Formats: sequence, structure tokens, C-alpha cells
Amino acid sequence: MIWSYRPYRNPVAKKKYLRTIYIIYAIGFLLVAYRYHQLGFTDRFLIPSLALLATITFFSVLILRKPKFCYTDVNHIYTGGKKIKKGEVEFYPDFQNLTVELKGEVSKYLYFERKEDLEKFLRDVGYRSE
Repeated sequence: MIWSYRPYRNPVAKKKYLRTIYIIYAIGFLLVAYRYHQLGFTDRFLIPSLALLATITFFSVLILRKPKFCYTDVNHIYTGGKKIKKGEVEFYPDFQNLTVELKGEVSKYLYFERKEDLEKFLRDVGYRSE
């Protein structure tokens, strides 16, 4: 099974990615403040600072809107460059937030855009609710 999600459509993923983006913005603002302290309000300060903030904004939007793809096969789950064996993890689905927490050797969250994809994934991995 193959599924994709975009972080801005899943509330948990959105919160995770926005936290990272806020840290990047904080570093950018610290760099801008340092440059302002060094150069004052001149063209050598203003143009690179605006370019930096515009670049951070562009990449933030790109990160939130870019689809992330995950898939499963008979024995494994492939997500974000990780290969996780189905038999070595326990599945904890959250139908309200459209996430599945994997606990085992690897602790990871899987995100979904649609409830149908989540249910199909759980059927594919053989999850049975108690």
C-alpha cells in the first residue's frame, strides 16, 4: 500500500513542522539582529536580511505543502528513509488526529490525510482492535 500526506492537512504533523519552522525563523531573526548591530540600517543590511527572511518563508511553505510518501510491503513499512519491520512494532492508531504511533525498537508516528488511508493501512499491517 502507498499513501501520502501533506503536513498542512494533518494537525499533528502541522504542529511538528511548524515547531521546526519557528526555530529556523528564530535563528534567522537573531542573524538579522546581529547584522543590524554590525551595519546599522543600510543597504548592506536591508537587502540580504529581506532576502534571508523571504527564503525562509518560501522554504517553510514548501516544507508544509510538499507531499510525503510512505508505503508498505509484505514485511516492512517504509517511511522517511526508515525501514521498519511490521512484526517488531506495536500499532496505536488515533482516528481523530489521523496518526498511528509505532512503538518497538523504533518509535515513530505515521501521518495520514484521509481516514480511508488510515483504515486501509491498519488492514494491510494486520492490526486488530481490542
